[in-house]
Order: sequence, then structure tokens, then C-alpha cells
Amino acid sequence: MRGRINLENNQLIFDRFMSIMLHGRKGMSTLVSEQLLYELSLEQFTLIRMVYSHGPIRASELADLLFVHRSAITVRVDKLVKKGLLERERDEDDRRNVYLRVTEKGIDFYQTLESKINEFVEAIIHDIPKDEMENFLNVFEKIATYIEKYEGEKS
Repeated sequence: MRGRINLENNQLIFDRFMSIMLHGRKGMSTLVSEQLLYELSLEQFTLIRMVYSHGPIRASELADLLFVHRSAITVRVDKLVKKGLLERERDEDDRRNVYLRVTEKGIDFYQTLESKINEFVEAIIHDIPKDEMENFLNVFEKIATYIEKYEGEKS
């Protein structure tokens, strides 16, 4: 049973994992929002990042990528459109399709923030050896894969 953890430790593992995730996410979200994003939430930045990377993209596709309900995307997109960071564009061939695109202002904004975030991450992880970081990321990716597989089996 190499590689398997004793069942008695499952609750401890779950508790530690949840604590790390909650504190880590809250801490990173707070630090990034306070020090880098200023007028944007981390969720809004993530939305811009996804449109920047995958756009032009329909809101429904974006919701799937972000694992959120489609109705939640509309409210978030509206705020970013009002700020001039995203725009909606109708498909000329099929007017029912509306695509999201990052505006020029949004591109400049995103690229500036991305650079600041890279500096921020480097400052946080610079003392962690590369092999430890790779191991950490590999384990997280495995957990994500197992969760996706588990959710798929339940459907």
C-alpha cells in the first residue's frame, strides 16, 4: 500500500488542506487586492485574465472556464464594461452570439498588473527551492485531477 495514507489520517489531511486553502486564498486575495489591484477584485482580474488569454470568448464559455454559474458572469462583466476594460461584440454571422473582448485600456491595465503580480509572486516564493515548488504544484495538480474525476463519476 505504498503511497496510500492511513484512513485514520483522512480527517487530519482534510482539515489541514482546508485550512491551507482558506488561509492561503484569503491571504493571497487580500495581499493582491490591497497591494496590486486597487480598484479591482481578484475575481475581476481573473475574469480579465481569462478573456485576455482566451478571447474573444462568449460569456457562457467564460463561465465554464471559471467554474461559475452563467448568471454570475453577466454581473461581473457589466462592471468591467462600465470601467472600459472589457467590451461586448456581436457576431456578424450569428447576432445571437455576443463575444467578450479586452479593450485597449484593458490590455494596458492587464499587462501592467501582470508584471506587478509576477514581481509579487517572485518576492513570495524566492526562498522556496525550485524542486519543492515543482513538487507542491504537481501534488496540487493531482488533487485537482482527482477532484474532477470524482465529480465526473458522480454525474
